[in-house]
Amino acid sequence: MLSSMNPTPSRRALSFISFAAALGALACNASVEVGARPDDLRRPSGARSSGAAESADPVRLASDVAWLADDARAGRRAGTSGEAEAAEWLAARMGELGLEPAGDDGYQQAFEVPLEPEEGGRSWVMSLPGGPPTDVVPINGAEQIVPLFCSAGGGADGVLAFRGYGMVNEERDWNDYPDEGAVEGAVVMIVRGTPEVTFEETEAPTDPHATGGGDVHIASRSAAFGNSGSIFNKVMTAKRMGAAAVILAQHPRDRGEPLLAFHNGHTAKASIPAVTVSATVAEKLLPGYRERVGAIDAVALDTGARDARSLGEGRRVALSADVKRGKGTARNVLGILRGGRGDRTIVVGAHFDHLGLGGSGSLARESWGEIHNGADDNASGTAVVLELARLLHAGELEDDVLFALWSGEELGLLGSDHWAENPTVSLESVTCNLNFDMVGRAGEGVLQVLGAGTAEPFADWLEGPDAKAAGLELAVSLSATGMGGSDHQSFTKRAIPALHFFSGVHTDYHKPSDDVERFEADGAASTVELARVLLARADGADELVYVEVKKEEDDERQEMQSGWSTWFGSVPSYSWDGPGVKIDGTSAGSPAERAGFLAGDILTAMGEVPLDDIYDFVYALQVHKPGDVVQVQFQRDGEWETLTMTLGSRALE
Repeated sequence: MLSSMNPTPSRRALSFISFAAALGALACNASVEVGARPDDLRRPSGARSSGAAESADPVRLASDVAWLADDARAGRRAGTSGEAEAAEWLAARMGELGLEPAGDDGYQQAFEVPLEPEEGGRSWVMSLPGGPPTDVVPINGAEQIVPLFCSAGGGADGVLAFRGYGMVNEERDWNDYPDEGAVEGAVVMIVRGTPEVTFEETEAPTDPHATGGGDVHIASRSAAFGNSGSIFNKVMTAKRMGAAAVILAQHPRDRGEPLLAFHNGHTAKASIPAVTVSATVAEKLLPGYRERVGAIDAVALDTGARDARSLGEGRRVALSADVKRGKGTARNVLGILRGGRGDRTIVVGAHFDHLGLGGSGSLARESWGEIHNGADDNASGTAVVLELARLLHAGELEDDVLFALWSGEELGLLGSDHWAENPTVSLESVTCNLNFDMVGRAGEGVLQVLGAGTAEPFADWLEGPDAKAAGLELAVSLSATGMGGSDHQSFTKRAIPALHFFSGVHTDYHKPSDDVERFEADGAASTVELARVLLARADGADELVYVEVKKEEDDERQEMQSGWSTWFGSVPSYSWDGPGVKIDGTSAGSPAERAGFLAGDILTAMGEVPLDDIYDFVYALQVHKPGDVVQVQFQRDGEWETLTMTLGSRALE
């Protein structure tokens, strides 16, 4: 369940003692090199535990989590130096544990990931009165011009087309583009914000038996225009009208205020250059700018007409948005322990990447630049996989065991999916997957297990006395997607049975506060013991045939979903009767708005859930948790597109 329960004093005390012991050991060797272990934990190279009876060690688990979640790793975002350092360390650990390399290059398998967009600091804009760009001095500097979060990198030039507030809103009878096609190839200048205007509106009566027309209230100007007043919607509207670039001008009333800062972690992309400029720069580019905006506001207060626009009287401008949207190299880390048969493989996995410095995926407002160490998500699962590798011995099982530490999970399961498309062992030999994602809060003895319905024996194994001997209270779900959004889904979508282990969402989830001092080592050690039991069960089990769990067959015990409202943030079109889910817009500040969805988009799939109608959409929200990174397929203007977005929760906002 998602409702939090306080650990018993004895459990909390044990976890604290184990964690403190690990930190004490680390303190003796504060500068730990890649592959190195604190002195009191180090074994001879390649050495293993001396007997199968040895239990999981909470101190070792805490030590591994402390190294991975150290600030020196800078949050382990896929494609960064912190993630690369972690991959090297994990590969060295696999070598020390005697695992055979199972990557494309030793223990590693490289793949490409998108990097967070960055501002280069050299954006500029200038007017072109008739000569080439070299004849005039460009205007630059953060107090004068800043690229917008959705901007493409690069430059553009063209006729300056002033289009007022740059909005199209049929409900408000507001259209700043009445002459469609007039801005084709132009650099469109628009005003930030919305007009100084309010509307009287009638609310539907709250009493279902009422016969009156409802209550009249005044809508504030910030809410009156809805999504059409958002920056991304304005930029995309200009693009749809044919603009080559967009200049978002500061409102004259805000002259002297700081410009909107570039949002380094934003994922929305408009694919054209887009900058914001000060009111002073706007006046230089378009003399009379202040009066034009004042006239629009004055007319809007009276009639809603927008006759004060102009196309810039033939002036030409050039601009350059210094935005870098690059790609980087991420690395899966893979090692194999040989069994006695050689024709079957069990994949034991966890992702080791996290959110880096925040930005996209973070549930902490204004957290860009703060290190997200991800102790629970997912240094905890990584440590569990390493401890399992330490405790198992070559030849102990009939099946081979591939220990897989994935990267790119936070960007949409990129690492595990890349491996499944480019497997380093025969995919046909894989009998099942055990996935550990966020198992660092099981100190009170509660662990959630998903996917018990993906193979017939799983549920019985989890209810057996040997599983119970691990000392955990298991909340078992037949579904593999109930709180899914993790690497096991790269297996289930390929008809490979998978179990997903998860100790629950908490208030530190995807925030800088998910740090090492909150890791509960004893619960993680119990998770290791449970995994050993299940590995012994899966070893040589010929009856592991994949079963697709249908929606109506989901386990009634999925209480873990209650109490959390996964937030997409779209406004559905309930009158739409075609296939898919058509949206009429997005809620302000919502995940859908941040991802770049627009009114008229027709959603056709969210993650692995096809969206045939609104009910499938509701179900898709139920099977994902806040913070999940999902790919959403949709149609826009007849073209098929895909966006990767991070689902939110109003409870965590």
